[in-house]
Amino acid sequence: MKKTQEQEVQSLEYSKPDHTDLHEKQELLTQIDTVQNVEQNISFSTLIWTYIIVFFTLLLVIPKIYIANQVYYISKDINKQYHKYTALREENRYFIKKIEEFNYQNQIVNDVEIP
Repeated sequence: MKKTQEQEVQSLEYSKPDHTDLHEKQELLTQIDTVQNVEQNISFSTLIWTYIIVFFTLLLVIPKIYIANQVYYISKDINKQYHKYTALREENRYFIKKIEEFNYQNQIVNDVEIP
């Protein structure tokens, strides 16, 4: 039993941290924190290049969007006009048939009334 108590005492002695170890660990932790928490600001030239790229991208994309919208609205107007045209064409056919019917009836009525 005595040996186990001695072993426990030794293990307790080894598990106690030295003040120097603690100080070194604390220093390492603060160094790691400073390295990890360094603010990384972008440089002015990087910012300018980013703005230039965004500007030229917008310069290329905005006209395409505008032209696509214009094409859409023009095609919509053309579609409306085409539907009106087909409706008027059908109405014209209907009226031509009616005129032919009236002319036929008129010819028949004139032929019957003449004698």
